[in-house]
This record gives sequence, structure tokens and C-alpha cells, in this order.
Amino acid sequence: MIRIIAEEDKRSTIKKKIMHSTDVFTEARDFYRDNEDYRNEQIAVTGDDGKIMYMLGWQANEITYPRLSKGVMLNLYVSQYWDYDLDSPRMDFDYIKKVDVFWFKEIEEYSVAVTKVILKYFPEKKVFFLDERAKLFFGDDVTVGEPAEEEGRTILKIGSEMIYSIHFGAEVLALRMANSINLMTSIYWMSETVSFGEANPDKVFFVIKSPIASMGLVKVISFLLFFVSVIDSKKEMKVIPVLDTAIPGDKNQFNDGKYKDVWGLFFENVTEYSLEEVYNSKNVVIGREGKMGANPYLMYVEYHSNVGPLMKKYLKLNKDVEGYCENIRKDLNIPDGSKVLGVIGRGTDFNNPGVAALHTLPLDPAGIVAKAKEYYEKGGYDIIFLATEDQKVYDTFMASELKDVTRSIAQKRYSIDPSKELLHNKYLEASESGDRSAFDEARGYISILEMLRRCDGIVASTDCGALDYAMAMRDGELADLYIHGSDSNEFLKNK
Repeated sequence: MIRIIAEEDKRSTIKKKIMHSTDVFTEARDFYRDNEDYRNEQIAVTGDDGKIMYMLGWQANEITYPRLSKGVMLNLYVSQYWDYDLDSPRMDFDYIKKVDVFWFKEIEEYSVAVTKVILKYFPEKKVFFLDERAKLFFGDDVTVGEPAEEEGRTILKIGSEMIYSIHFGAEVLALRMANSINLMTSIYWMSETVSFGEANPDKVFFVIKSPIASMGLVKVISFLLFFVSVIDSKKEMKVIPVLDTAIPGDKNQFNDGKYKDVWGLFFENVTEYSLEEVYNSKNVVIGREGKMGANPYLMYVEYHSNVGPLMKKYLKLNKDVEGYCENIRKDLNIPDGSKVLGVIGRGTDFNNPGVAALHTLPLDPAGIVAKAKEYYEKGGYDIIFLATEDQKVYDTFMASELKDVTRSIAQKRYSIDPSKELLHNKYLEASESGDRSAFDEARGYISILEMLRRCDGIVASTDCGALDYAMAMRDGELADLYIHGSDSNEFLKNK
């Protein structure tokens, strides 16, 4: 971002001057782009009389994370937008269309660029600036000052600090607050293409290039399919979504730390085009979806989306994993026609204070056994299928009177100190020591998910990924559904 330097930060040494114009930020941007060594220097902007009006400076687009200590920076990709313009292909107006009044805090590169877009494509919308220098760029097309409440139904207050917008929470989702990089991202996130070859000149591919990091498998599925659905829904853009989760250095729980496409290990891609073909094509947009906090449009859509229909539409196991799951189901020896109660005993790091802040604490092991017994008896079930990675939950279950009617799939189960440890860390430690095969364990987990979706009723110790998957992929109604800490009816409405 290029900003006007505050009076107290101006330097006395001037090495570069340019004349003021309404395109001065574009001119400065091009200069800083072509002269990387100059990015620590300031540019003096002069008027027709040669006198300095203000100074410009360049700063990297880094994103701060409000929940961390002051000054801590996250290494998130944010485009510098060197090549945006007012007629850029596949500009996306869906976010800014929802706003009636834009209220910018200051004049800087992105607030100017966004205002130009608004005035060109939405001249009926109102733009306010707190910075009186806005008149130098837009004259009477903008208003200096604070908008009154009656100016519009939706007034968006826009700052300039690069804040990770997902933690604005309700402020972003209610269209009350954003920052200029947010708006730039919401407009240009599908625009910039690169060319890898001459194949498919009549097509545009959007590569969802996402690291997995500490996400669980169901979170990976829902997160990536959300992006697929958003891109796929923009039919007028004629962009084809493609998944690529092979990220150098991405230490996740599924690929043993090796450079592998995690999605492709387990699922079919969402398009008929292979990654090899895409990376030889003429028009490719490379998305960096590891963190979507810079794009309030995507946050807004995700918040108002249900993951269930996305899984039903896009998710398909690859042939190897599908065959493996089928064999596992046969090995359970559940007689045909049996009425099966699925029990999800989520524990481990859900008891960690940091994780618990985002989830309902699960029933303790004795509690989930008691609840399973209640539903097993009153529902007339023949078999219980137990899904849990928590060793204590498993041991308590198998020591109960339900053990003889309980089936489970062999898996690595963990016991951790909930006050200090996270399951993701345990996964990585076990993988690095050779005690765990990430692929085998994830494939086994998928076989558990596939079994849960076939159960006639479900009892869950809390809402979690396994439950989300089972509900999303079901073909029929459940005879019973109990979720500790949740209203089952409300849960079903959102799946």
C-alpha cells in the first residue's frame, strides 16, 4: 500500500518528485514496483507551482491479528495489487453492491482505487472521507466529513490498517466495518491471471491453492468446497475451480510432512481437468485461500452458507479410498437390516481451554455412555457404532454393559492433557517419530465417517466435524438425533 506520510514522519532528504494528479498513487505504485530498492524512501508530490503538497511512502501489505500480542504479524499472503485497473477482467462487485454509503478514514492507494470503482460502476452510492484531501482526487463527487445515519441503510466504515478481518466478526458480517485492503480483495480476487502455457486458451482456471495446516479433515472438506461453490456459482465469470493442496512446508496431519496434494489422496478433484493440464494452460488465476480474512465477501457468503449441500454436490471419494471403506464396513459384520445407532464420542483437545472457547464442551465418557444406553434402549436399536479418537471414551464404553453390541473401526486413539496439549500437535509428533501413518489414519477416519452417514440414529457428545459430515452426506431421515449442548432441530436446519 502507498500512503500519505504523516507530518511527523516526513524526511528532509528528497530523492524523487512527481506532480500531483488524480492518478498519483498509480504513478507511485509503478515506480515502487520497478524500483524495489527505493521502497524505504519517500516520494515528494508537488503542485503546479513546484511546491511540495505531501509525501508518499510504500509499505508492505501485512496483516495484523488482533487476538495476538501487539506487533505480532502473520505470514499471510496479501496481493500488492500492482496491476489492478478499472476495467480489470472478472471484477467482483457482489460485496460492495450490498453497501449504500462508504466512509473512508483516509486517502491512500486503495481507498482511492476503490472509490474510483464505486464512482464508475455505482454512481448512485455515496462516498465520504474523513481526510479533506479527498477533494484533490474526486472534487464534489465525494463528501468530506461523517455521514449521518439517515444517509443510507448500510454505512460501511473503512479503515486503512491491514487487520485480519475474520476477527472483526459481527462488524464485518453485518457490513458495518472493513478496511481498504478488504474491499480491494473483494473486488479483484478473481481478476489477475498468469500463463503457464498455450493449452485451453478459451478457458480460465481458478486454482484454489490452499494449505491444510491444523485443520481437521471435515474442516478441510467444508473450507475448500465452500470456495469451489463460490467460484462455480459465478457463471458469468466462466471460471473453472480446481483444487491444489500441495503446499511446500505445509505441516499437516495428513501427508506426513511430504509435498503431496492432500485432497487428491482421498477425493476426486472437482473438475475434469487434471492439475498437470491446468498448469500448462494459458489463463490461470492462483488463489491463496489458506486464509480468507482479507476478503470480507467470502466471509459474508460462508457465514450464510450451509456445508451440507456442498458436500452432497461436490464430494466424491477416489476409487481406492471408496474400495477401502467398503471393505471396512464388511469387516464390521453388522447383519443386513440391523438398526444401528451411531455414537460420536468427541473428546481430547475439545477440552483444551482455547478450543473449548469455540465449542460446547463434550459430555464426559460416563455421560456419553449413559446417553447412548438411553437412546439404544428406547429406539430399539440392534447395534451401536462407536466413533471416537479419545482413548478414555473408548475404554469407558468398552467397560460398560453396551460392549457386546458395540462395533468400532480400529484406529489410533489418543490420551492428552487437556490443559496444555492439542490433538494436532500429537498427530505431528506421532508422524515425525514414525509411530503414525498419516495417510492410513486419515483413510481410516474417512471409513468411520462413511459408516456414520449410514447409521439410523446418532448420539453425539458435542457438535464436531464427524457429525457435520454424517449429516451432510445422509440420504434419509434419522430416527433419532441427540447432540449435547445443541438444539437438534436448529442443527438440522443449518446442515
